[in-house]
Amino acid sequence: MIVFVLGVGYLLGNVLSFSSLTGHTTTVNSINQQQPAQQQQQNIKFDIPSYVPAKGSGSAKISIIEFGDYQCPFCERFFQQTEPQILQNYVNTGKAKFYFMDFQFLGTDSQTLGQGAWCANDQGKYYEYHDYIYSHQGQENMGWATPDKVKIMTSNITGLDTQQFGSCLDSNKYASRVQELTKLGQANGVSGTPTVFIGNPKDGYIPIVGAQPYSVIKQVIDSL
Repeated sequence: MIVFVLGVGYLLGNVLSFSSLTGHTTTVNSINQQQPAQQQQQNIKFDIPSYVPAKGSGSAKISIIEFGDYQCPFCERFFQQTEPQILQNYVNTGKAKFYFMDFQFLGTDSQTLGQGAWCANDQGKYYEYHDYIYSHQGQENMGWATPDKVKIMTSNITGLDTQQFGSCLDSNKYASRVQELTKLGQANGVSGTPTVFIGNPKDGYIPIVGAQPYSVIKQVIDSL
């Protein structure tokens, strides 16, 4: 596996191409932080697994789906800089719902963190876990998210039964789920993190690659 580190995100593979909002095609090696969001020209249709929880109203017409890795610093940037404005202006107002889905590909710690999210979900704490991990992210693949360390970290999540969480994490109960969601992303063109899809099941989703600024996300949501 080859991982390209770009100004806006991590991408897999040798040479990848995406189409921008204007339909122009470019390669991975030419993508940089100053360019607009890179997206495929054709909307992509896929089903969100029923077990993935959402933030926001179930009746919202627009879905915003992020495929992310808990170790990815660009995902952390998206969480800190873009997601709060999405939640404030679209999710909390009932216009859209937000999903976070696993694309855990950066190493062993990523797999552990992904499984931890679903163990937290057993207690209804999926997004509390998501928010806490991105607010306390360590250095990539430096052992900051071993099972024992994740157990210690999550003891700070209010209302989480740490004994139940620890037993779940030790069991590797959700290893296959993390892999399943990562494969779902790959099957729909995800090649790195973060990748965000915006749309609905009927018309499909517009993909946006990288930790793009809120203005880019807003442009796509408003167009729908």
